[in-house]
Amino acid sequence: KDDASHPKKCKNSKQSKNQKKKPKQPKIGVIGANPSQSKHLETATMNIHAIDIDFVNLRAEEVYLPGSRIPTSDTRMFGTPLEDALRRDFTINSLFYNVRSGRIEDWTGKGLGDLSVHRRIVTPVDPHVTFHDDPLRVLRAIRFAVRLDFELDETIMEAARSNRVHHSLHVKVSRERVGKELEGMLSGKHARPAVALNMIADLHLAGSVFCFPGSFPGDVGADKPGEGEEEGGPVVSGNILGVEYNCGLGSGGADAEKLASRQRARGWEESSALLSLLPELMEGHAGERVLLQSLPPTVNNTRLLHLCVFILPFHNLSFPDKKGTRTISVTAHMMKEALKFPQRDVQAVSKILSNVDEMAAILSEIRSQLLQREAQEEGEAPIEITPPCRMRTGLLLRSLKEHWVTCLLTAAAWENRSHKRLDDGDLDSFRAMAASATSAASASRVSVEQPSRELYRAIVSDLDLDECWRVPPHLDGKKMIKELSLPKGPIVGEYLADQTQWMLLHPERTKEECTEYLRARKREREEEERLAAEKKERDEANLVVANGEGCSAQQIAEGVNGAEQLSKETRVEK
Repeated sequence: KDDASHPKKCKNSKQSKNQKKKPKQPKIGVIGANPSQSKHLETATMNIHAIDIDFVNLRAEEVYLPGSRIPTSDTRMFGTPLEDALRRDFTINSLFYNVRSGRIEDWTGKGLGDLSVHRRIVTPVDPHVTFHDDPLRVLRAIRFAVRLDFELDETIMEAARSNRVHHSLHVKVSRERVGKELEGMLSGKHARPAVALNMIADLHLAGSVFCFPGSFPGDVGADKPGEGEEEGGPVVSGNILGVEYNCGLGSGGADAEKLASRQRARGWEESSALLSLLPELMEGHAGERVLLQSLPPTVNNTRLLHLCVFILPFHNLSFPDKKGTRTISVTAHMMKEALKFPQRDVQAVSKILSNVDEMAAILSEIRSQLLQREAQEEGEAPIEITPPCRMRTGLLLRSLKEHWVTCLLTAAAWENRSHKRLDDGDLDSFRAMAASATSAASASRVSVEQPSRELYRAIVSDLDLDECWRVPPHLDGKKMIKELSLPKGPIVGEYLADQTQWMLLHPERTKEECTEYLRARKREREEEERLAAEKKERDEANLVVANGEGCSAQQIAEGVNGAEQLSKETRVEK
């Protein structure tokens, strides 16, 4: 009561309490040593002007156990400035700033020149040694080169292509770290995903980054190898670029693995060829959006587009899970297990690649119409490009939802390359073709981006299908059961699918017309079920007549007469 009658007193008391609170002073934290997690030195840390600063002494070159990135106890606790500089990943990261003299110290003698003059990525020591000790550095080199627009030193490129480094990347580095480095190449400021992925393919690192099942320790399906044995994995089957593939890593013999290795290498070369088409496709798509009166809400996801296109040659491969109850796509395994990407990315890429063939088929039909129009004689009325079936296209978009534009551009690259792939034996010509950004359209009078632009325009303008997955149904499940007197169960899903197809074909029709159509479909289904039941009875009667075993003469005669009667009824029905 007193507080309520003296509001000023309450307010002043609160102010006095606030005045007593002192501003928080920055605290110095200590991160203890943890040898099991590669940390042998304590680190002091504090926040200065909203920036986290770490303080640590100079480090010596770390000593690793075979098959591990965890430094051993043989690593000396304190090093000299030169030792600390030489243990860094690259010369541009080995520069020191002396707070006493105010000068930059370049203990390797190369850092300043590589940073400001040569603009290149160089390791302080032999890259074979530094990459084997810490294989993640080979991916970090690509990330720095891409984001800073630097060149990779020739010695780094040579070491990055060595099988020893590839094996070390498989067995020494956690897949989470690999995925994090790749993410740094695909997104963020100054990211250039096409350049990064092309560099990964050129350095033969694609198989070590986007690993096949069973190719790294702890993988789903990886067998525990015995001494001197290779790691095995599940049998992967399907096709790569139309050529049958059936092989498990570390199984099937040396010849089978050698053949499979050549097929995978060819797939990664095709990945580079597909990437080379994206600039023209993306430019054409952007130009088509500008020509539209209003911008459609669904846009392309550049990050997912480059990922999908790069692993696209392997989208028809799968393998059984450990229980053998279901199949897993290799591309989903790459995203989930080899890169440890978020589940939303795994689902998005899986959805895009599972629908890319259908989208490519529609693009191929549009290309055929464009070629027919190009082949017309002068003076003839130009052939009008017929939009695709609204129901077929709408069902495809309902499956893809917000990823349909990304799938369209992915399929456009795939469709452009599909008729340009060569047979297995002409690998030299294949490499030459993969190096050309316009090779896919060189033999055609239809430009690379024209079919995708036509389809995009048809979907957005002619068919008005963008965001068709957001259109609510006329009848939900409960109303469907009530209107059609349906039992609960899977049959309701069939009528919901019928409704979706009808609404795509008749977007302007009413709920009442849709309900009448569904009633007609119910009558059709009931008639089909009746005819199926009668056919089953006739088949059973014929079986009785054919066997005749265990039946009396009268029963056989009745069966024959019954079969004859059913046969007559069948002829009347026909």
